[in-house]
Amino acid sequence: MFRIVSSLLAKPALFIYAGIGITLATTGVTVFSLYEMRLDAMAQARDAAQNLVISLQKEIEHNLDVYQLAMRDVAASVQTANIAQLPPKVRQRVAFGSLRDAKELGVLFATDAEGNLVLDSRSLDPRKVSVKDRDYFQVHQRQKDADLYISAPFLPYVSDHTTPRIALSRRLEDKNGDFAGIVAGTVKLSYFRQLFEDSILGRHDTITLLRTDGTVLMRQPFHEADIGQSLAGGRAFPPLVQADNGIYIGMAVLDHIERLYAFRRIGGYPIIVVVGFSTDDIYAGWHKRAIAIGVVSAILNALFILLSLMFSKQLSKRLSMERRLQRLAWFDSLTGVPNRAKLHKEALRILTGANRHGSTLAVLFIDLDRFKRVNDTQGHAAGDEVLTEIARRLQRLLQIGDVIGRLGGDEFLVILDDCDVLKAKQVAGRILHAVYQPIVIDSQQDTRITISASIGIALSPHDGEETDILLRNADLAMYQAKSAGRNQVRFYAPEYEREAREQLELEIALQRALRGNALSVAYQPKVDAEGALCGVEALVRWNKEGENSVAPDRFIAIAEESGLISEMDAWVMVEACRQLAEWRADGLDVPNISVNVCAADFKRPDYPGFLTDVLQSHGLVAADLTLELTERVLFDESADDIRKSLDAIHALGIALSIDDFGTGYSSLSYLHRFAVKELKIDKSFVQSIGSDEKAESLAQSLIHIGKILKLTVTAEGVETRAQRDFLDTHGCHLYQGFLFSRPLAPRDFACWLRERRRCVSFGESKLLVVPVAGVLG
Repeated sequence: MFRIVSSLLAKPALFIYAGIGITLATTGVTVFSLYEMRLDAMAQARDAAQNLVISLQKEIEHNLDVYQLAMRDVAASVQTANIAQLPPKVRQRVAFGSLRDAKELGVLFATDAEGNLVLDSRSLDPRKVSVKDRDYFQVHQRQKDADLYISAPFLPYVSDHTTPRIALSRRLEDKNGDFAGIVAGTVKLSYFRQLFEDSILGRHDTITLLRTDGTVLMRQPFHEADIGQSLAGGRAFPPLVQADNGIYIGMAVLDHIERLYAFRRIGGYPIIVVVGFSTDDIYAGWHKRAIAIGVVSAILNALFILLSLMFSKQLSKRLSMERRLQRLAWFDSLTGVPNRAKLHKEALRILTGANRHGSTLAVLFIDLDRFKRVNDTQGHAAGDEVLTEIARRLQRLLQIGDVIGRLGGDEFLVILDDCDVLKAKQVAGRILHAVYQPIVIDSQQDTRITISASIGIALSPHDGEETDILLRNADLAMYQAKSAGRNQVRFYAPEYEREAREQLELEIALQRALRGNALSVAYQPKVDAEGALCGVEALVRWNKEGENSVAPDRFIAIAEESGLISEMDAWVMVEACRQLAEWRADGLDVPNISVNVCAADFKRPDYPGFLTDVLQSHGLVAADLTLELTERVLFDESADDIRKSLDAIHALGIALSIDDFGTGYSSLSYLHRFAVKELKIDKSFVQSIGSDEKAESLAQSLIHIGKILKLTVTAEGVETRAQRDFLDTHGCHLYQGFLFSRPLAPRDFACWLRERRRCVSFGESKLLVVPVAGVLG
């Protein structure tokens, strides 16, 4: 049940559909109910119309029957041979004795063959009136077989009587069957009008009395002009005269109002009574209820739809937010590929499947080379574009079942399902090729960036059967690829882990040594061609407790990778300046001290101020300090920041020296752009002098460059007189090396300097190497 509810809640559109469906259903029920109510209203109107028409039919039929009986008595009296011999009063009583029950209807009379009255219910002596021009007389005169005839409405002859009337007439014949006159009875139409007015009708309801030929005898509501009008042209008229009774809906001929009509034939008489109820009046009450119900239903439906939309909208927002949060939780917001958490989940899934099927998978750890340079030189927007494009390229290279994701920064991870060594190598090669293709970061200026990648590969189960182990091993292999020169692919090997563990142990030990003042500084003299001391270089040393010393190249590299290098350089700077001040306080004339610095030092915004504070705190001036930096520092990714720092340091008067000159970048433009004072020839060139002509040529060229740029040239690693003589011959200024002295502890350097000066004062060789017990290698 919970799963069904959760499934429904995951589809907000269903609530809209459900709301519409329920609304349609309730609307349908409402419409059906209203339709039933409409039918009920019509059914009630039918019943009412039929009841009224039956009532009228019975009332009229009864009166006409009584009236017709009275007419038959008059006809019988007329045809009696001795009726004329009777006294007038007796004759009247005999002829009109039955009229008392229908006296209010009108007048009975009889005529001769000429239309003259021979009997008249209103007077003993018949009036001198002829009815031969009346239609009812003419019909009987012409038609021998004419039965009871009802005339068209007419006005009486007497002018003061304006109420229309109709006549009921019958033919009189003599013994031979010839026309002998008529017996007739006039009926006041006001009788029908009064009868109709007593009925309860609506504003547009009607009652109509008409002959079977369509002539209107009376109509309620009464309009004098309607009397005598013909309805025979209406479409509803034929059924009206063909049936004794019925009911229908039609449009009135007289006023063009639609009505429900109920009609009945008045017994055997050729007249019909029709009751008409206006459909508007029939449905008036229904209309009001329908409008009220419709409005309420519409409001309720609108509210329900609105609530459904609001709920669906809120649910959509919630689901959208949940999806957004889920995407943020599982996918990288910049590139859209899975993030570290999603990668770990997918790796576990693929690894589980691989273990189940006994297949192999490969984990490729991809790190972009020198990516920081892109952000520093082109901006983070360009860096984001590079990362997004690299992600797109990686996605295009993968097959179904493989997974690619971003671990963070410029690190990507690819997991290849069912992959052996050969396939992993091929995919890695394609990745290197795809990454190395130029990336357009500004189409308007056609700015392109070319970047490479280093890839480490670990295979399961050979290199691990757990996700974290495979990821770690691929990471170790990636660092080996970077160490090999970048843009390389390396498979994991067990020795990588051993080296990484040793490096971590060294990093921890170095951190402890730095915090516990377990490092030391050795000092190597810088002398001129005559052997006179021109300066000293401070070199950091680390002698692990109970172990041999750690090579500087090794622990300095660890310090750079771990971020300890700035702290270590700062400590060496303070210690070297303190030592210089101490020597001078002891009467030793040490002209200058050189300290090695790295790129991270110059990135510190407060570094020039730091140098000023250190010099001032030990009573030194800027001329007492030289900063030695390698060529690669000047080409660091943050070269602009470094240049600002170098310019500020030069403004202080502190000299700059390029260490290991000739081994780094081939461009010499920085020698012109930066205020460099000294070039130091790398020992790799010096030690080959006398055995390698190329080395000699390079050394000679470097000295020549220094002369042209008016820089001091110092040779490192001078170990033989021949090397010193060659360099001196070509104009080298200063020298460092075992020929003069190894790096020395502070006390040993003081002894060396005193002994050196003593030897010089007694005229001994300037190249004398003074043995000192405390020398640091």
